[in-house]
Amino acid sequence: MPITKRISTFAKAILPAVLFAGAGARAQDDVAMRAMKDELARTMGQMQMHDMEKPYFVAYRMDDLSETEISASLGSLTQDQPIRMRFIGAEVRVGSPSVDNTNYFSSRTFAGGALGILGGIRRAPIDDNYSEIRRAFWLATDSQYKRALEDLTAKRAAIAAQNHTTKVPDFSMEPVNVALAPPVAAPAPVDELKKLAKDLSAVFLSMPDIYDSSAEIKRHTGFTRYVSSEGSTFTRPDQIIRLKIEARAQAADGLPIADSIEVYGRSLADLPPEEELIARTRTMADRILKLRSATSLERYTGPVLFEGEAAPEIFAQAFAPGLTAVRAPISDQPAFQQFFDQMMGQLGGRSFEDKIGGRVLPAFLSVTDSPLISSFHGLNLMGTSTIDDDAVATRETKLVERGYLKTLLSTRAPTNEIAESTGSRRGWGPAPSNLLVTNDKPATDADLRKQLLQMASDRGLKYGVIVRHVGGGSSAYFLKIAAQMMQQGEQPGDSMAEVYKLYPDGHEELVQGIQIAEMTAAPFRDIVAAGDTPAVYTDEFIPRISAIFSFGISSASQVPVVSYVAPPLLFEEMSLVKTEGPFPSPPIGSSPLAK
Repeated sequence: MPITKRISTFAKAILPAVLFAGAGARAQDDVAMRAMKDELARTMGQMQMHDMEKPYFVAYRMDDLSETEISASLGSLTQDQPIRMRFIGAEVRVGSPSVDNTNYFSSRTFAGGALGILGGIRRAPIDDNYSEIRRAFWLATDSQYKRALEDLTAKRAAIAAQNHTTKVPDFSMEPVNVALAPPVAAPAPVDELKKLAKDLSAVFLSMPDIYDSSAEIKRHTGFTRYVSSEGSTFTRPDQIIRLKIEARAQAADGLPIADSIEVYGRSLADLPPEEELIARTRTMADRILKLRSATSLERYTGPVLFEGEAAPEIFAQAFAPGLTAVRAPISDQPAFQQFFDQMMGQLGGRSFEDKIGGRVLPAFLSVTDSPLISSFHGLNLMGTSTIDDDAVATRETKLVERGYLKTLLSTRAPTNEIAESTGSRRGWGPAPSNLLVTNDKPATDADLRKQLLQMASDRGLKYGVIVRHVGGGSSAYFLKIAAQMMQQGEQPGDSMAEVYKLYPDGHEELVQGIQIAEMTAAPFRDIVAAGDTPAVYTDEFIPRISAIFSFGISSASQVPVVSYVAPPLLFEEMSLVKTEGPFPSPPIGSSPLAK
């Protein structure tokens, strides 16, 4: 039995009992949870407008959030902002699991702006006042119930007026789950985080040619309460610390040169030692300075090797989003469906639902979503969870097996091919947790480089290309695709952060201003080899836009964080181009920090 399978089996058997035993007594004394349950019971017993349908499903959620954002530049603090918030959410479904008010779009959906889209989520008082909590949920439920009745009536009319060849249920039936866990005992100390930010940012004091730099630390501590009319209940703590070190410079022609280091942990102890972080920061800064005078290339079409963190990074940006099961909403506006399909295709690629059963990777690669493991070779994985935002138990899901797509990550909103939830609702829609790419034919680093050079030589090329850091993260990649869709062209500064030419004699040449001409999931089918040294990359996961229409009452302030594990990947062919301007002019004169 694979190790992840053994861990999954053990966790499912023992964790619920441990959590319930430790937190059951506390739940009885939880004023907020008691208020939520009492108001839910009243809603299910009394919520009904005259001659209209009663809700068949209601869920309440409360998110207590405490966030501290710290930033420093050149050894001085530039921001120290603590904030405490409480969000509540009410999910109301009217109709039946076959056809209800969800997964529907009309012009009225966006008429109220953010309030129209996220009407079930609102701020609430942070005091544990029983009566005020019930009042807040009463108001949220009333608003959602009235909107649900309007949407269901309009949706039924749209279905009757259109010829739908398939009828997919709107809600899947799942087992009732109870999982209770206490809040985070001791959040990471702010004073230590301030010191770390100042020390890391001070590295750039001796580098005046780097005109902009910062060290930012965000400590997010949360506690979620959830109850549903089906009987599911969970409480779930959450703490994430994100450290990001950024630096920017410009080449003589104005080309923006930027790089960053991003590290995640659940506690301060999870972060690398300060000495290691300082060393990594200096290495990044030295590389940025070298890039200012590095050569470039006009165009390259040929084999490309993604090493180290770049392999899971490119996998996260270009392949992973397709592994979620999403559906297009029903609409009373026929033209919307065509627009929606086009938008989904351009904003990061479509779901792979039409590829289930087909080959999406080479036969030696497989992909598994593993929410029940918390580390890989001693490195933290940040997507660990035993229950998802729909109160469905999480589990290991084999997505791609020996190159062939088996299934997708899903929520309780079924699609044409996926009828049940995989326990993967994180935020608005389905998202990975810890996504592991495994390799049945591992090659050494030396063998991969040898193969890269041979493939380049066969094409008549003088060198191959190695990428060690893509840069930008999922949000920057999403914005880049959006800009292309809006025909705004490439945005300056979206070059890959660390790219090298590899020559036959083994020497490497750092090159500047290189980007992938067009990155889709298609080239992943033609990966020719993969390495034996997997790397871990963690980033926020940008949800698919269709998730807006599938409901969900997660707080919109916290984007899911996903960890990706992948070995070095050698692509048979990729097109790289030089980043084009116009670029802003470099600063006039020298920095006052220059000696």
